[in-house]
Amino acid sequence: MVQLSSKNLPIDQLNRQLKVLSKRCEVLDESVSQTENKCFVFEVHIFPKRCLTLLGYIKQIEHTAKSLQNALDKNLPEALIAFECTLFIDQFQVLLQLVQSLEKGEADILYKSYSSIKENIYQQLQKQYHYEERLLNMIAEQEELMTHSNAQQKIDIKEKIEVLKGRYQKCNSYTQMLEFKFQDSSDE
Repeated sequence: MVQLSSKNLPIDQLNRQLKVLSKRCEVLDESVSQTENKCFVFEVHIFPKRCLTLLGYIKQIEHTAKSLQNALDKNLPEALIAFECTLFIDQFQVLLQLVQSLEKGEADILYKSYSSIKENIYQQLQKQYHYEERLLNMIAEQEELMTHSNAQQKIDIKEKIEVLKGRYQKCNSYTQMLEFKFQDSSDE
């Protein structure tokens, strides 16, 4: 039986695949004309920014991979890890499909876009996930601080933690509502 020597092995494999895709994008960026480049507006709900090059989308996927690694390293809640993982996979698949289409000479996929309603919900979800991550980091920092505090400071820190947990619960409820809205808009 083979033992995995690193918990990062799957991430390392994804990063290797991303490098291969990046080289394919680099070749295509040199051959796609500038007028076509101005139309890279596919799957706008998955990528936070529009880019003039395929490598610009690679950079966004790399950012998602770093966020995923960060979430794993900090042992953040499974929901955040699952979101980052799903986002990475979705971004990778969409860009891979685009690259495959361009390599076949089919540029019409460049013009695929989604409604602004779906894009707006997606953008709100992104903000919510980042806000949740910040709140979880703040809670972890306070819990760490509490281990090195005296009795009175611990009482104050516990109160701060409870307030932060309350904010997190409200934030998470809103996030779940947005996820349902986003899912409903995907089913249409």
